[in-house]
Amino acid sequence: MTQHDFPDELLAFISDSEMAELQDFLDSDTVPDGAMILESLDGFLAALVIGPASVPTETWMPLVWDMPDGRETPAFESVDQANRMTKLVLKMKDSLTIFFASSTELYCPLCMEIELENEEIYNDFIKLWATGFMAGIYCNKNNWKPMLDNEDFFEEFLIPIYLLSPFANNTPPLPTKTFNLIRDLIPEYVNEIRKFWLPRRQQEMAREKGVVIANEADRIGRNEPCPCGSGKKFKKCCGK
Repeated sequence: MTQHDFPDELLAFISDSEMAELQDFLDSDTVPDGAMILESLDGFLAALVIGPASVPTETWMPLVWDMPDGRETPAFESVDQANRMTKLVLKMKDSLTIFFASSTELYCPLCMEIELENEEIYNDFIKLWATGFMAGIYCNKNNWKPMLDNEDFFEEFLIPIYLLSPFANNTPPLPTKTFNLIRDLIPEYVNEIRKFWLPRRQQEMAREKGVVIANEADRIGRNEPCPCGSGKKFKKCCGK
């Protein structure tokens, strides 16, 4: 185990004080210039949580500290501080996991939950959120391919978020009215993307628990490896 201990599940809501602590750290000189700030981290984690498949923590965590390529790390004062900040990032992700699993309300970016008098700053935060969301897709892009290949869905729900981010710097700037319209529709876009992937995520969770979904059982040969990952043949494991 490295100095960062990555538990599989923390499943506890991050408190306001913990969120402020994490925000202060991400805004400090301790982190590399390419580190996410709270708004981009919010978008990044949302994409990870609602996406098509779980991404190992060791794959995505380095991008939090250095979004371009994950090579640089913060100049932590101690192992305790490294573990503390890592734990807060994981708690923020777990909070989103709980929200998407249990809430009947639509998710919205953190910056939409606070009052900002300056619309320019507000839109800058939205761009940061969209940047993080797209980074969450890119770090798992092979699994996102079915959505990227679904032209109608891609254009209706994913392209608008992409256009809010700097990744679209080769396209003409959006008119203010169009930008604001897309911005205000982010909760609906995220909800539709989540619904697109929900059956796949539910199947993934079922496999992790050793449960075979009925329509999958029809496609699995009795002598094929069991999808639960036990290493046994399906007929000697979940197919009994």
